[in-house]
Amino acid sequence: MFRDHYKKLQYVVSFHRKKLIHLNLQLLYNCNFQCKICDFWEEPFRSYPQLSVEQVKIIAKKLKMLGPLVISVGGGEPLLHKDLLEITSILARDNFPVMICNGWFITPEVARNLFKAGMYEVSISVDYADAEKHDAQRGKKGAHEKALNALKVLHENRVYPDQRVHMISVIMDDNLDQVEPLIKIAKDMGITYLITFYSNARGTKENKTYHTDISKYLLSLKKQYKEFVALPGYVQQFTEAHTNPKGILPCYAGKNLFNIDSQGNVTRCIDRLDDIAGNIFTDDMKTIRQNLYNQFQSASCGDCWTSCRGSIETLMYGSQRLENYIAYYKMTKDVPLTH
Repeated sequence: MFRDHYKKLQYVVSFHRKKLIHLNLQLLYNCNFQCKICDFWEEPFRSYPQLSVEQVKIIAKKLKMLGPLVISVGGGEPLLHKDLLEITSILARDNFPVMICNGWFITPEVARNLFKAGMYEVSISVDYADAEKHDAQRGKKGAHEKALNALKVLHENRVYPDQRVHMISVIMDDNLDQVEPLIKIAKDMGITYLITFYSNARGTKENKTYHTDISKYLLSLKKQYKEFVALPGYVQQFTEAHTNPKGILPCYAGKNLFNIDSQGNVTRCIDRLDDIAGNIFTDDMKTIRQNLYNQFQSASCGDCWTSCRGSIETLMYGSQRLENYIAYYKMTKDVPLTH
């Protein structure tokens, strides 16, 4: 308990000093789905090696110099990694592991063991209230049913009240009308709802024109449903992210967030895997951190507005800080256990 509170205090200090606080960690690129909005399940990614337990131990040791991080454990589908529980336990000693997954492999035993290992938050991707549309988008029949069941199972098998379960949707041109029905499903389950904006840097789905003011519509839903806990400052910029050819600038990837792939290559973000700042296994962490910062200073890309970037930047640099801090509290506050 003391260690957990100390980690949180250290994280708050790092946050207010605007240091690196968020890491996307790709354990592997294999996936049992074939989503139209992602290409990590295709070659050459699927042939990349998986991170081993020993490699994760090295990563965790090197990351200690940065202070506690929110580590988004990803892939591919992270639950395809046979050592995910041990890896979660390693990362949780000094950090806050979270995960987004498709829900296919979630069982009561898996859920309990994940939370016992130290997973702080699990979000399950559900893009449509319509099962047929979700399954088609994700390239897997039965994906919708498995995802909803996973949300229920995860929520019922949390170990501590501060462990959270979210439904999360990728906002695209053809699912805005699905958001409100999805919020209602989340509400009925007793869980909360998040969104992220589609990045067309990956996948084959055509990036079409939205037929409404995205931000205005989503913010109106936030006012109606307390279960919709995405930061208002983040949602406020969805319309600009879509309509501005330059995207949202500046991007603080490299300064406040970064990525490590399954080969140990360190990059500013998950969409710039060829722009390598170093390798976590062969390079000194101080050098990597400086290279990331140099890349941040010279970068001119603002293409994506995904939640891993947008939520951090909203809290650190956005206007209406108090409103966003209150929303962040609602996103992370304790939820009573159901058992």
